[in-house]
Amino acid sequence: MKRTLLSLLVFATFCMGSFAQNNIQVNIHHKLGGVDFALNLGTTNNLNDDFKVARLQYYVSGISLLHDSGTETMIEDLHVLVNATQTTEIDLGDHNIDHVEAIRFHIGVHPDFNNLDPAAYPSGHPLAPTNPSMHWGWAAGYRFVALEGKGGSSYNQTYELHGLGNNNYYMTEVALDLTAENGAIVINLDGDYTRILENISVNGGLIVHGDFGAAKQALANFRDYVFSPSSTATSTVDFSEVTNFTVYPNPATVGTAVVSIAASQDLTYAVSVTDILGRPVQHIHFVKSNQLIPVETTRPGLFLVHLIKDGQTVITQKLVVQ
Repeated sequence: MKRTLLSLLVFATFCMGSFAQNNIQVNIHHKLGGVDFALNLGTTNNLNDDFKVARLQYYVSGISLLHDSGTETMIEDLHVLVNATQTTEIDLGDHNIDHVEAIRFHIGVHPDFNNLDPAAYPSGHPLAPTNPSMHWGWAAGYRFVALEGKGGSSYNQTYELHGLGNNNYYMTEVALDLTAENGAIVINLDGDYTRILENISVNGGLIVHGDFGAAKQALANFRDYVFSPSSTATSTVDFSEVTNFTVYPNPATVGTAVVSIAASQDLTYAVSVTDILGRPVQHIHFVKSNQLIPVETTRPGLFLVHLIKDGQTVITQKLVVQ
């Protein structure tokens, strides 16, 4: 019996030690297209509507990490109030995680908390009363996102989109390929806020406060378009071993292109394919060097093929599909 207990203890110690405790941090880099976010900076959406942002705040909650070949770890009871004018760094704590494959999170306040009293929280808590207010009322709960500004060719049209509602508590997922280094994993995300107004016209002014219409569409756009792995993080990756990264044929017809990676060392990479607006098309984990990878294009257009090492894009090639 003692030998059995000793064996179980040794086995448990081995299993606990097979994954190291690593600190996980998420940084959101606030963007308007390809430039850093700033209030009252002129930009356009995909409809070529001119607009400026005077206020942008939103909640992030319901965060989970997909890691180490498909395990999901939930980050419990965490709400973050994001202000696009301020640096956003979210400490997710220490976890037995060595490799992160994706991050999932929701825009808004979890339904278990959305209809509670903000006054119950201490000052400084993300769900405590704020000025300007992020709380809509007992029945509706919190504003999940508050976006305000001016639109139109002369920026003389007011728009306000305050999206809310438990039915609009949407989840977004961003594919990653990050391995712990020096006891930490840093997840850098870009938030491109021009895409909140994807297919939403603000040229004639627009005010929607609620869980419907353009406010609901803005929350769906957060889910579908806004977030991607950061292209602005300072690269610390040495990729000198890569001797060739090509996509051919180029131009290609639908479904015919392949990616070729040539390297002087037998290393592992990831390959990500997006359209020209940054929307994900294909993501392949654990790609070995000196390997041919089919590109899954299903329609004509201009695509970007990214070679990723240690979570950072190191080479990008354009692919034209005819």
